[in-house]
Amino acid sequence: MRGKPFQLGNRLGKGRPPGTRNKRTIFQEALESHGVETINQAKLLALRPNPDMTALRLCFEGLVAKPKPPNGRFRLPGLRTPADLLKVFSALERAVASGQTSAQDGLAVAEIIERHRRAYETGEIDQRLRALEQGGQEIPLEPIVQIPDKKDEDP
Repeated sequence: MRGKPFQLGNRLGKGRPPGTRNKRTIFQEALESHGVETINQAKLLALRPNPDMTALRLCFEGLVAKPKPPNGRFRLPGLRTPADLLKVFSALERAVASGQTSAQDGLAVAEIIERHRRAYETGEIDQRLRALEQGGQEIPLEPIVQIPDKKDEDP
């Protein structure tokens, strides 16, 4: 039965509840509390006359992952017209400033919003160009007026 792997009312199939820790987080907490001996042994290895710092770094990178900010949850107003862009950017700035999301996540969302703006702009330019082509109107160009240099001016 594709598409519906669980019966209605199944509580076991909903996945891990929000806020519970995964195995890596539990391991990191255990390493912080009981891993002092391991870290001290690694320090002794690092203090040898010719330590292999690359190997030590790789060992520690495997043990402890780089910290990542938690996923932020916030609401953005609807983005239907270019006029909505200001509201969306303001809401995003408020979310970053209040700590609802990290600066990195805010930057990623801002880039997505900027791509929406470019898409609106491209669509608007395309509409204007099509209107000009269909209407057969030419844009009148004014002649360029040369600005006199200061040397050419008579006192």
